[in-house]
Amino acid sequence: MDDKNESNVFDNKEDAQLSLLDLPIEIFLHICSFLEASTVVHSLSLVCKQFHLILKDDSLWKSRIKQIWPDVNYPILHPATSDNLFWKLSCVAIEKETAQWRNYPASVNSYTINDSYSTIDALLLIENGAAGIAGARDRSLFYWRNDDSNVDLLKKDFLEVSIESAHNGWIWDLTKIDDTLYSCGWDQTVKSWALLTTGLFRKQIYELTTAGALLCISSCPEQSLFATGGYNRSIFMFDSRMGTKPFKQYRPHTAAVIKLAMNSQYILSASEDKTVSIWDQRAKRVLKSITISNEAFPMCISMQQNCVCVGDNVGNVHILNPRKNFELVKSYPTGHTNTITGIHMTRGCLITSSTDGTVRISSATDPPKIITTLISGFGEIAGMDYLNGVLAISGPEITVIHPKLK
Repeated sequence: MDDKNESNVFDNKEDAQLSLLDLPIEIFLHICSFLEASTVVHSLSLVCKQFHLILKDDSLWKSRIKQIWPDVNYPILHPATSDNLFWKLSCVAIEKETAQWRNYPASVNSYTINDSYSTIDALLLIENGAAGIAGARDRSLFYWRNDDSNVDLLKKDFLEVSIESAHNGWIWDLTKIDDTLYSCGWDQTVKSWALLTTGLFRKQIYELTTAGALLCISSCPEQSLFATGGYNRSIFMFDSRMGTKPFKQYRPHTAAVIKLAMNSQYILSASEDKTVSIWDQRAKRVLKSITISNEAFPMCISMQQNCVCVGDNVGNVHILNPRKNFELVKSYPTGHTNTITGIHMTRGCLITSSTDGTVRISSATDPPKIITTLISGFGEIAGMDYLNGVLAISGPEITVIHPKLK
């Protein structure tokens, strides 16, 4: 080989560059460990087929979750069916929500709405957390919308609309189907309201002939159905497309119905008789009633496809397994010293609010581990909702907490 050719070979070796594709898998994964799970899942794994094949391994995501919560099991209940994205998306959610709440309050913004002179029991976040509706004991409905997550309450990008005397009694609960809001109250009525960008406008009144205040309402938007219950001990089912009369009424409890949760298959009701009742919508019958405790009664329900969480009036959380005929499989103390007024389970965390004036953010693990405790600025918390990373709590006022924009 002459000097010229030898020089070209040397130069070509010098110009050659290594890429991530050339790295051993162990080194590639070590580099990934320094990246956020969301970046790895939503960006890096989509770069090429080789990256996708490496990063689709569930053991990688299980290992990352174990590093965050080393001494507990995740999830509390495993999914019923195989889901190729379960461990990936769970890891993303756990990293995001754990980091957010561990860094509280530095990681969030918050604002307070004070438009009521009485306690606000009903609270519902909508529009991915950018808006919300509240119902108060002074009979008023309140609607707000925040078009800027770094809101300044003096700016015009924050809308507040109040409707006085929306009901003839306390407003207890709210639900939503598409662009229609449904509210129930002490006056034994359900009212529907058109949700517009400028506020709420009343549509219909659903009157019940039975005596007793309505304390709870829930909906299944996919089927355009909603249900309500209260002191009468009965549950009334409505089709939002068909008139103002219930198409079904059943009485599964011996005391007041406090809370409802429903999907296309089941209606779950919590009662002062210390039971949770499960109504099978396809069989049109009560599937079973579960006594959650001999010392406490259920106050709130969070229902997902694979897990049902029930909060009670002494600060405990109970787990029902839908795959095992809603068997009561686990119970945990939360650290609350009083009634749990709101509960919400996500892939990343378990959120509970209480009349003890605190919100406790815990891991969604078995058992749950506390991440942080938020103390309300107004004392007892009557209502709580969580949507798309946004948390809202209510008492005599409303506090909304949302992640800071990066």
